[in-house]
Amino acid sequence: MTTNQQHLALAAAGLAVLAVGAGRVWWQLRALQKVLRAERAAALLTDAAHHRDMEAFRARVARAVAEQQAALEFTARVTADLAVMAAADEVVAAELARTTHHNPQEGDTQ
Repeated sequence: MTTNQQHLALAAAGLAVLAVGAGRVWWQLRALQKVLRAERAAALLTDAAHHRDMEAFRARVARAVAEQQAALEFTARVTADLAVMAAADEVVAAELARTTHHNPQEGDTQ
């Protein structure tokens, strides 16, 4: 084999090694791209689930606050109604104590 043939054979072998190396790098980059896409998709799903969970949590808290507010308003109304009824009872008791009543079966009573 002549020197030129040796150089050509060496160059061909070098090109083959470079081609195999480039193919392997390309293959690894493709695999890395797939992994990155999968990671990105998982992160998006996690963010969406977190957002959905936070929205559900906010809705539950809002409902609980509204129920608590309604209970407080109901308690305030009941308390006010009871105060009015107690005042009315006092007025009625005072009027009954002050006035003379006529009972047709028993006569006048005080």
